[in-house]
Amino acid sequence: MGFLYKKFREQIKLWIWDYIGIVNRILRIASVFVSMLTLCVIVYFYGYPQTEESFLLCNIVIHGSLLFYVLKYFLQSFFNVHSLGYIRKHWFQGIITFSIIAWFILFYVFDFGKGQPLFAMNGGNAFNNIVMLSVQLYFFVLMLIELSRIGEVVDWIKIGPGGLLIASFLFLILMGTFLLLMPEMSVVDIRFLDALFTAASASCVTGLSVVDIGTVFSFKGQFVIMMLVQLGGINIICFASFMAYFYSGTKLRYQSVVKEMLNTTLQGSRSLTREIILYTFVIEVIGFILMFVYFSASRTYSTAVADNVFFSAFHTISAFNNAGFCLLKEGMMSPMLQHNYYIQTVIMFLTFLGGIGFLTIHNVFTTPVWKKGWWTHLQITTKVVLKLSVMVILVGAAAFFILEYNNTSANSSLADRIYKALFSAVTSRTAGFNTVDFSFLKMPTSLIFIVLMVIGTAPGSTGGGIKLTTFYILFKSAIATVLDKKQVTISNKAIPYGIVDRAYLVLLFSLSLIFIGTLCLSISDPQFSLAQILFEVSSAFGTVGSSVGVVPLLSDFGKCVIIFVMYIGRITVLTLALSLTRRVFNRYSLATTNIGI
Repeated sequence: MGFLYKKFREQIKLWIWDYIGIVNRILRIASVFVSMLTLCVIVYFYGYPQTEESFLLCNIVIHGSLLFYVLKYFLQSFFNVHSLGYIRKHWFQGIITFSIIAWFILFYVFDFGKGQPLFAMNGGNAFNNIVMLSVQLYFFVLMLIELSRIGEVVDWIKIGPGGLLIASFLFLILMGTFLLLMPEMSVVDIRFLDALFTAASASCVTGLSVVDIGTVFSFKGQFVIMMLVQLGGINIICFASFMAYFYSGTKLRYQSVVKEMLNTTLQGSRSLTREIILYTFVIEVIGFILMFVYFSASRTYSTAVADNVFFSAFHTISAFNNAGFCLLKEGMMSPMLQHNYYIQTVIMFLTFLGGIGFLTIHNVFTTPVWKKGWWTHLQITTKVVLKLSVMVILVGAAAFFILEYNNTSANSSLADRIYKALFSAVTSRTAGFNTVDFSFLKMPTSLIFIVLMVIGTAPGSTGGGIKLTTFYILFKSAIATVLDKKQVTISNKAIPYGIVDRAYLVLLFSLSLIFIGTLCLSISDPQFSLAQILFEVSSAFGTVGSSVGVVPLLSDFGKCVIIFVMYIGRITVLTLALSLTRRVFNRYSLATTNIGI
């Protein structure tokens, strides 16, 4: 029987050998079209009120697209030169294909769905809801995979890795804006600018908001915001490159983007991309379990399991990605969380891990703790990030504890004062959660927090700012200049002058951006003080999300300024500067001269 099948397949291949290439190209084009169409149908179904006719049409499209992917898999495996090799290479696609077949058999042959369609107008049974969620995730993954396969367009445009990084965040913001504008995403009508601001803040993991996301947006809108935070935190290009590798092997163009995003080597970017996804998943699962167990046991938020699941997942993702979004109207200052040390500890834990960066997490986890001289085996960047992170947190906490002792911490217990200081120091660098009202901070405390927000977190992290390593290089360079040293050294290693120059470039451009943003807001919104405006602009630049209550009251132009500052702060000024300039290699040197300083 196997011999006859092999003979039959060979005869078919010989018959259509000249058309195999054309068929594969048609299938690829059709796959892109079908995945895009299906995702649009799913978005339409959840974003707009449905009639019986539109509801029926959505089900037809979903069922047809599933059948298309089943047919595509069998056609590609049948006409491939090495069918078994194709099946082994695309094992994940095979599992999905046979799962779809099994679902069709259960659904239509054995009536497992109890006669209900895939998409039910008023919700289906538990089995249908699980299938619905799986189908949506499947087509979302397919969309990213198909987008990753049209990289020839990117090569033709020649925008480079930095330009692709910039474009990816712009695409994510625009996509999020479109989704949030749909009627089913919000409880009340929302303006385009407010939707754009929310999408930009979520995609740039900032946390600043012009509306109360807990009351203005529906569950669907809050879910979209959560996904924007997740994709903005790990970077959508990083996720797409992971899926491209997982689905069809390595893609050099995406590895170069990850290399630039995380400042790693091209060789290490492929494995590091997979580990970033793994670290994100493991850390967020741990954070989710810690939160969910508490809220389920205490029932302080809700008695419904589904509500506690989403509440825990939303704040876990928001904390690890340093976004600072909260579903409660008062945020962390709500009575439920303001003195809840357990939840505050979990959020600080997630915020700290997200702020030290994926490279640091990777280096710490891959260096055995039991190894003799564990600290000496860590990379220099990891040592700098860990030491400076702890130092900045302790300095910020000590300053807050002393300066706010009789202000925002007045009438509090010693334990509460310590936790307020520690929590504010951890989250004010990048996360934006706050257990005190920042509008009542003393001026010295606000200035210290502005400095912390500008310094930011580690490179390759979910946070913003000029980065801890940049600050450290600038500090060491200043010390070297004062001591008249010829080299900038860290741990007895010389830092190349090119890196020092980039550090100064980042500082100059960052301060210029903060100055321009502050100047624009002082012109468009003169009703606010300079200190208030500077705090908001610094928070937007550092993608922090801490606020003194000014952002919701800004004019439309002022909100656009904050959006621009958030966007540049997320992609980093260095990426923008290098993407807008061409490298010129000079093979000559000019005569030197001296100038007074």
